[in-house]
Amino acid sequence: MIKRIRRPLTALAGSMAVLAGLVLGGGVQSAAAADGTAVGAAVAAPVVGQPVFNNPVGTVQEQRAVFDQLVGLIDATPAGEQIRGSVFAINDQRIVDALLAAQRRGVSVKVILDDSTYVAADTGKEFANPAYDALKAGLGTDDTKASWVVVCDDRFEDADGVDDVQRGCLSTAKGSHNHNKYFLFSRTGPFADGATYSKVVFQTSSNLTDWDAARAYQDAVTFADDAVYQGYLTYHDLQYTTRHQQTVTSNPYFSTASGSTYRAFFLPRPDSAEENPATDPLVNALNEVSCWYTGTDGKRHQTDVRIAHTFFYDNRGQVLDKLVDLHNKGCWVDLVVRDMDYTTRAALDSAHIRYRWCRDGNPAGPHPHDKYLLIDGDYGGDITPRVYTGSHNLTGSSLRVTDEAFVRITSASYHAAYLHHFYMLQNACGPAHN
Repeated sequence: MIKRIRRPLTALAGSMAVLAGLVLGGGVQSAAAADGTAVGAAVAAPVVGQPVFNNPVGTVQEQRAVFDQLVGLIDATPAGEQIRGSVFAINDQRIVDALLAAQRRGVSVKVILDDSTYVAADTGKEFANPAYDALKAGLGTDDTKASWVVVCDDRFEDADGVDDVQRGCLSTAKGSHNHNKYFLFSRTGPFADGATYSKVVFQTSSNLTDWDAARAYQDAVTFADDAVYQGYLTYHDLQYTTRHQQTVTSNPYFSTASGSTYRAFFLPRPDSAEENPATDPLVNALNEVSCWYTGTDGKRHQTDVRIAHTFFYDNRGQVLDKLVDLHNKGCWVDLVVRDMDYTTRAALDSAHIRYRWCRDGNPAGPHPHDKYLLIDGDYGGDITPRVYTGSHNLTGSSLRVTDEAFVRITSASYHAAYLHHFYMLQNACGPAHN
């Protein structure tokens, strides 16, 4: 066990600024802005069954890749269907306009937000957010209606303009937030190619703010899967129900079944022993890794474990311990992290694990806001590469008290796309340590 300096669990595993992106191409026209002016160029047709990445140093279209992927899904959702979403923060007018247009044409739209959408993290005071105000005015806040937008703590706040309650929907523990970034579509399409998709999940690392598109690297996955969609729908309903409880004492953690291409995990997962590896789903996944295996070519190969995350702190030391263990057993372990504490960096240095600390190698940014783990090698006897991606960071609060979701995707093509993105992040973040 690595000796670590204790950090408070309340360190929030996510920046209070937020995230975004874009896909290439054209096809679905976005809605008009609230003032009647044109919003912009045609939005790319959504990509289903593969990831989308933004580029904060690219063109406006490349910066908005994740955002335009979402707008395309919203714009193609027909009347009578439903859209569900849960997001840390939103200020993007084009996405808001698309949600409002969907509601006007007869789509049920239900969105859960964290109060970080309009509350400053440093002062606790409310700030102006015209996009959120428009969404609230258009959808309403009555959660008994067919459409609404609500904030996890809004039932327990007063109207003095100061944040009096800090909580997520699923936890009232100190430091909790709704840090999710997902949307669900009961049906979307047809698109230009005639395709229609039912029970669609859109999961991203990005919040829906200007900062996320222009100042951070982001990823998103969109896929149709009955069981995982139902898991997310159950989770959304649980967020909605539990936000009505003034004090939350239950453990909301669950996951969907294993054995298929997609699997989802829903947090928080409370544990009085905050660094207990047995209740950390990422440690449980890494426990299945063997560092050497025989490939389809009959030759011996090394298993690769790669991580790209926004934050990695020592109150998630059980993951750090497992990475060191795998490195010592012969796995290739490589990390790109926006921000790490001294204890985590020292442990990686001591173990001679290669990493890029982006605030050191490229202090001005932009930096990764991704939150993914890649495994290429032996996983419980299966050598199909896999990707774990979603909203949660490598911090104690992200695991124990914060509303988060992430998905596991077993797919060589997904892994190849993420590996390409990982190499791009390495170049963006500067030279490696170790």
